[in-house]
Amino acid sequence: MTSKSGTPWIVPDKWKVSMHNWNEEVRNGWNPPSKIIVHDVTLRDGEQTPGVVFRMEEKLRIAHALADAGVQRIEAGMAAVSTEDAETISRMAREVKNAEIADFCRTTRGDIELALKCKAGRVVIELGANEPHIKSIWGTKEKAVESLVELITFAKANGAKVTLFLMESSRADLALVKSLLIPSVTEAHVDSVALVDTRGCALPQAMAFLVRQVKQWVDVPVEVHCHNQWGLATANTLASVEAGAEVIHTCVNGLGGNAALDECVMGIEGLLGMTTGIKTPQFFEMSRLVKEYSKADWYKAFVSPTLPYTELGISTKMMWDARDKPHMGRTDVFNNEVVGNKIYTLVLGKKSGRYGIMLKAEELRLPMPSEELSYQMLDQVKNLSIKKKGLITDDEFKQIYDKVMAAKG
Repeated sequence: MTSKSGTPWIVPDKWKVSMHNWNEEVRNGWNPPSKIIVHDVTLRDGEQTPGVVFRMEEKLRIAHALADAGVQRIEAGMAAVSTEDAETISRMAREVKNAEIADFCRTTRGDIELALKCKAGRVVIELGANEPHIKSIWGTKEKAVESLVELITFAKANGAKVTLFLMESSRADLALVKSLLIPSVTEAHVDSVALVDTRGCALPQAMAFLVRQVKQWVDVPVEVHCHNQWGLATANTLASVEAGAEVIHTCVNGLGGNAALDECVMGIEGLLGMTTGIKTPQFFEMSRLVKEYSKADWYKAFVSPTLPYTELGISTKMMWDARDKPHMGRTDVFNNEVVGNKIYTLVLGKKSGRYGIMLKAEELRLPMPSEELSYQMLDQVKNLSIKKKGLITDDEFKQIYDKVMAAKG
């Protein structure tokens, strides 16, 4: 809701911003929602910052801080990542009473069953909105849609709300996005859809355009999840709200290049003139707490030292599929050499997958382990990463590799 004051750009004892933000020509065509929901992803996407590991008690303390500040939704993590993550989500669902707890899932029944077992109130189901991703997993778009409808229906039938999280939405063909959204809404009755600027490469005007398009197709809340590779995550989030997005995804300190909680909320309050209900005086202490637990500096587009790091399972799967191509496809979106950085650096940690193990073995010129042995190595990599709260060095991986290979006889 916008301010009714004659000078809404001035809030006594708080701020004075540009009066031109309220110029009729500036606001012409805006269609902001009557209410904003903040869906914070610090504990899932923030933790996906290479090398960041939150322990159970740390996640719980951050979750309580977010809820106490009035954040309406907390994405607690991904139960499928580790046993500790599943236990953490279960505890959070029991203990945090004043915020909805969400679990992030791949488009698999196993992930959703685990989320339901953890009593997450909301399931965020991820699907890559691009033809190569769909072809790699399902073979055809029709099969992907069939699976999506089935899984959304299953999750809702078991009491969970569902958000469809369309990875790569901002780079996707509109016809493809529409073909994934319509059956998810009309057949499976998904509760909301999240548009994702995965590579942080859309202009604010482009994100607003995408939100408006989707709101013409479906009558469910639109969420936006913006990344900061080009330094536009906050601007893109605000532009999406102007266009009607009801839910914004944020992250404390902008960890991992996500849209920063403080910037987005303050932008909505001070620059758009809307209320969020968030207790902003708690931002400073919350920021300090997350920095202490994450041991990570704030993200800076283009020059963050960890920008080339590749840890996530889905990223290493894509690299494995493209391992015979120059740079394993890592220059497809942006070549970090343009700004004097490395193209990529393969690292192992809590968020790694089996393909990371295989790529690291290949990188170190070690004999390729079998699928069974690579999963054994992965378990040990994850456990060590959680124990040390950081990435696994090549020497530590070699020790794990040698131990597993020796045990096989």
